[in-house]
Amino acid sequence: MALSDKQQVPEPDPGSGDPTDFWSWWLDEGADACETAIESRSFEAVSDEINTRVHAVDPRLVWELGPGREARHVLVVTSEGDAGARAVARRWLRAAPAATATWEYADARQAEVDVDAMVLKIGETEVDFAAVRVVAERVGNHVDVVVHHPAMAALPEQARNTVAFLALDATLGENDCETWVGAVEVALAPPVGATLLSALRDAVEEVRADSVDEHGTPVWVLLRGEVDGAPIMAAAQVPLAGSWAPHLDTHLAVDVPYRRATEQGLPDPGTLESLRALEDHLGDRLGDSARLVAHETSAGTRTLHFYADSTAPAAAVVEAAVTGWDQGAVTVAAQPDPAWHAVRHLRT
Repeated sequence: MALSDKQQVPEPDPGSGDPTDFWSWWLDEGADACETAIESRSFEAVSDEINTRVHAVDPRLVWELGPGREARHVLVVTSEGDAGARAVARRWLRAAPAATATWEYADARQAEVDVDAMVLKIGETEVDFAAVRVVAERVGNHVDVVVHHPAMAALPEQARNTVAFLALDATLGENDCETWVGAVEVALAPPVGATLLSALRDAVEEVRADSVDEHGTPVWVLLRGEVDGAPIMAAAQVPLAGSWAPHLDTHLAVDVPYRRATEQGLPDPGTLESLRALEDHLGDRLGDSARLVAHETSAGTRTLHFYADSTAPAAAVVEAAVTGWDQGAVTVAAQPDPAWHAVRHLRT
């Protein structure tokens, strides 16, 4: 990247969360000023201005300028792993103007084209990514990764972890790393079966190919188990991660009771059809403001797990839409959950 802001702002005032002023400035003068700065490699004036503009949206956000994939340049504004600010970054991106031959935009750091050419300096230690080795093991619908570099043995634990995660981010990009990578382990000795960093991309692509269709729509998986001796059935989308749709930062738990059930407490065929119709009805009413990502069914209740945009009145929409349910009172509970913790137990 050519230029970035990673400075910490002491006790910042909260930003507005509204990207309108940022994009007005960008279209009026910011884009031209940044292009001039890149061409002249003189960033002082534009750096201060972008800091002010980005932090006015949210002080937790950081930015980078660099070469684009399709355009000549990319402007990245990212929460840098802060789940609470990820939704603001995505709203910033959703409000962006259309990409041009000169500029494109992203709300997460992109994968480096030639990751093996990168060199990271940690204190006095240089870590060349060409010497990083990884072992990637698919576990369900994610990849667990072991990371090794010869210099890691001389680094403190926190620095080792920093090297590992920066290497994975550079290889996959921030979003793919958060979406598809599970456990990350640092190895001080070369692990058996280790490969180059770039091979990790193939492992992630294999999981992605099994998890989303050609349009990027997640597949669903069926889950079965028991709770206190009672059978429970569940279904969940893959991927089930907040990084997949970061603007959906509020969890809606919709508890739908049903009376017509089997001996095991699961819905009978007619009730199952009614529950599916209710899900479709809620999806239609909510539109793009929320999505059903999972549901759990046991002992006379189906819990629908929606994630909603906190800037939309999704809970009120659901409450109004369920008044016609005739098998008991439906309850709706909403809580902020940008990291999608409420459905973590359903991830595969």
